[in-house]
Amino acid sequence: MILPFIDPEDDIYINLCVLILLINALAKTSRGIQKLNNNRLHIFLYLLKNPTGLNEILRVLGKGNVVLQDRDTYSVTSISPNMDSLFDRNALKSLLSVLVAKKLVSITYKKGDGFFYSLSEIGKHLIADLNDEYLNEIRLLCEKLKSLLNFTEGQLNKEINRIILMGAV
Repeated sequence: MILPFIDPEDDIYINLCVLILLINALAKTSRGIQKLNNNRLHIFLYLLKNPTGLNEILRVLGKGNVVLQDRDTYSVTSISPNMDSLFDRNALKSLLSVLVAKKLVSITYKKGDGFFYSLSEIGKHLIADLNDEYLNEIRLLCEKLKSLLNFTEGQLNKEINRIILMGAV
């Protein structure tokens, strides 16, 4: 008999929490410029779920690195990461739909640039209650991701593709 296995990475509640923290940290630059559109959100979510890849991109782009837990560097996921999230835009759209329906995220549309996301006031109040070891680690990774906001989506995609081809992610 095979027992069902639930992958915590597929848990909708964990993914919603991670996405809220990501939007909170990266929606705008320190100058208030909105930066978090669909493409960037997708890139940053992938990097959060693959910390070894995030470390490699930070290193290559001269932005330092993050201190990873043993489970991030010595696990099956780090050796053979799940590439599905890199190509699955529907999962992100589903998560965003939930956040928008719950009025946790605000959307702004800019012609030519697309949709940009930020937390609503309700969302800002909610994140104060998201205190758990895993989510605090996500917060730290989000802080490190801020250093990548100055890079274009093309530059980030190029680096992700390069490290995938090298087998570093």
